[in-house]
Parts: sequence; structure tokens; C-alpha cells
Amino acid sequence: MIHDLRTAALRRYHETFHPKQYNAITEQLAANLYAERDDSRVTDSMIALQDACLELCGHPDHDGACHRLSVCCGLNALSFNTIDSMRDYLRRFGGSDDMRVEDFDCTVRAILRAYSSLDDLKTATACANGVHSWQGRAAYTSLHAVEYLTLAAVHLLQHGDNAYIREKLKGGMQRITSALYEGVRHSSQPSQYIFRGTCFPNEDDTPVPPR
Repeated sequence: MIHDLRTAALRRYHETFHPKQYNAITEQLAANLYAERDDSRVTDSMIALQDACLELCGHPDHDGACHRLSVCCGLNALSFNTIDSMRDYLRRFGGSDDMRVEDFDCTVRAILRAYSSLDDLKTATACANGVHSWQGRAAYTSLHAVEYLTLAAVHLLQHGDNAYIREKLKGGMQRITSALYEGVRHSSQPSQYIFRGTCFPNEDDTPVPPR
């Protein structure tokens, strides 16, 4: 059965393969990475693209390949034009309404946008640190929290290490708490900065199914 699935997937891949479109993506990748076509970063990315196409064709050995491609593209900081080309190429194999193609597109765009925002965010954090008021201190810790939460979000999108994600989420929460303390201590309306009723999820929150 598995052999039949592999054979059918490979047949569909070869029938759908479009050399002109494929070669154009290779050129775009090389330009993005400032590399020759035979550079390992280019070839590795194109192999990731092929694997994603095979997943869309139903090949049983390539589950999750579309997601791995999105992570590869995000880490290599490819241009959005290249991402557009890859998405359009993947649609040849999966169709315009395939959720795996849409997830690839949204995941890589979110990763790229998040990474590109970090430099400006760090600059804003440093500037807020120079403001001599409780509002400045609260803004500084709030912006620092956003940096931690952004890194957590990126690694969530990458299906990254849970311990690292927890560390960044915890760091973000601690800095949000510091910002709230500034408001409680120094604001003319301290009650506006109290979130005593905020609830956090717990493993015990999962409803028990009826027997």
C-alpha cells in the first residue's frame, strides 16, 4: 500500500513539475542569498521545496515538508517576491485552497515580519529607557516584554523548543508585571493597572469527558 502511495505521488509530481517556474525560483533564491545556483544554501532550499511538493502530492515520506520549507525560508530571510513564487508553485501541486499551502505562506510571512521588526523594537526599547518618569520605565519594560513575546511567537511558528518558548513567555510576563507595578505605585489611577482577576490556563482546565 505504501509503495503504491509513493509511486502515485512521484507520478503526480513529475506530471505537474514545471521546469521554467522551478528554474525561476532557483534564480530568485540565488539572488536572495547572494550565492551561485550550486551553493548548498540554494540546493538545500530547493530540496525543501521539492519535498513540500511531494507532500502535497501525497507522498507518505514527506509529512510536514511544507512547514519545514516555511521555516527554511524564514531563517534565510528570503524576499516576499520569492515567497510569492514558491507559494504559486506549490499551488500547482496542492491547489489554491490547500490549507498546507496557505499555512506555508502565512507562517513564513509572519516569521519574516517578526524578525524584521526586532531591530526597530530594540531601538525603541533603548530610547524608552532614557525617559525619566514612571511612564518611561513602564514603556521600557512593556517594549522589552514585546521583544520576548515576539521571539516566543517566532519559535511557536517554527514548532521550536518548548523550554525556550516557555523561557521567553515567562520573561515577557515578568516585564509586563514590572510595567504594571510602575502604574500601581505611581499612577494617579492605580486601580487601572491591577489585573488581579486575570486567569492563566492550567492542565486541570481540560473538561473531563462524560463516561
